[in-house]
Amino acid sequence: MLLNGLGDESGSDDGTNGFEILTFLHRVRHVGLSILSIHVGVAISATDATAIYNYPLGSNANYTFALNIPDGSNDLYFHLSGPASYSWVGVGTGARMENSMMIVAYSSADGKNVTVSPRLSSGESEPVYSTSIDVTLLDGTGLANNTMTVNGRCNNCTSWKTGSLDVQSSSQPWNFALGPSGSSVRMLRSDSKTASIERHSKYGVFNVDMVHATGGSGSLPSSYTTSQGTQSETFKSDSNWPSIIHAVAACIAIIFLFPFGAILLRVYPKSVRWHWVNQTLSSCIAIVSLVIGFYLSTQFTKSQSWGSTHQIIGIIILLAIIVQWAMGFWHHLQYKKTQSATKFGVVHRYFGFIVIFLAIINGGIGMSWSYASTGAIVGYSVLVAVVSAVFIGLLGWARLGSRRGAKGFDRQSEEELSDYRTLGDDLNSDMDRATAWR
Repeated sequence: MLLNGLGDESGSDDGTNGFEILTFLHRVRHVGLSILSIHVGVAISATDATAIYNYPLGSNANYTFALNIPDGSNDLYFHLSGPASYSWVGVGTGARMENSMMIVAYSSADGKNVTVSPRLSSGESEPVYSTSIDVTLLDGTGLANNTMTVNGRCNNCTSWKTGSLDVQSSSQPWNFALGPSGSSVRMLRSDSKTASIERHSKYGVFNVDMVHATGGSGSLPSSYTTSQGTQSETFKSDSNWPSIIHAVAACIAIIFLFPFGAILLRVYPKSVRWHWVNQTLSSCIAIVSLVIGFYLSTQFTKSQSWGSTHQIIGIIILLAIIVQWAMGFWHHLQYKKTQSATKFGVVHRYFGFIVIFLAIINGGIGMSWSYASTGAIVGYSVLVAVVSAVFIGLLGWARLGSRRGAKGFDRQSEEELSDYRTLGDDLNSDMDRATAWR
């Protein structure tokens, strides 16, 4: 009807009508292309208005974070992904952990999906799950091809309880981290958003051009292979060195040195002096290990209440070690005065075995509690079994020798007395010199 109208109004012949029809179609095509170009332009702008950060981790694996803030919105559209060979992956606002808003992801309990945990950090310790951070998961979130992926929208997240983002900044700092990895670590699998995470093995800082990341109506690109609108600042490898020192020092003191003290007294060289030196050194190392354990308890949410079995037994062991050393020293002083055995000596002998046994059990509890792998726990058990067999064998050999008339458990009182006297004389000489120096 429109075409006929045009023809009637012009009063032209068929050739003129054909020309006007072509002109009309050309105009329609021009308008259609204009509308299409507008929509394409919007789509391209939405894609371009995304900041993407990639960090290569080797073996064709990347840590990736992408961010888009829609025009006039306080919502953050984000993408977070990393290898599932790490216990967890996370990203946070700011160059430091203090007052940072963080998103942490780890495997679900069945290992087929991811658990996303929004958290707040107050400092250089484990961040705490926060219900005030509202995250909506979007399509594409999951665990596949050994990669943990989170596509999400953090609602009204340009500010939070302890901070805010500078959306006008061209270099807004963000921090990122990856959890432990390797055969010595038991991977975190949990459906709980409050699950405790272990200290990171890698971490770093990158800057985001927030102006570049702002635009469109809220979308994420389909590809994250190329970084844009971001700049890497630092990247560091890390380890949970306080836990390592805590465990190694405890093993040296409990599994090796404390039993070795009995060998020095009962097997060779059957010396009270060297027994006292060894047990003093052992006690100091064990106490250092326990003090580091107290420090570690302040770093993780699961330990800050001081109510775990490992912590309670650890405190008991600390007190027991101090009492054990004091009993041995008091027994020495009384032996020196009376030239005879004391009740403290008998208690000291058997109480030491109880302390060692309890500490070894607590070591296994601690390894399990700190997400050590099954292989590490088995290795610890084998080490304890081998050292115990050697220790028991040597003490049995010494007892057998004493029954045959050699110096051992029952035939060494004279040597013990001589050692106690020598040790006492040395201690008294040291005290006299200290008094004279004053």
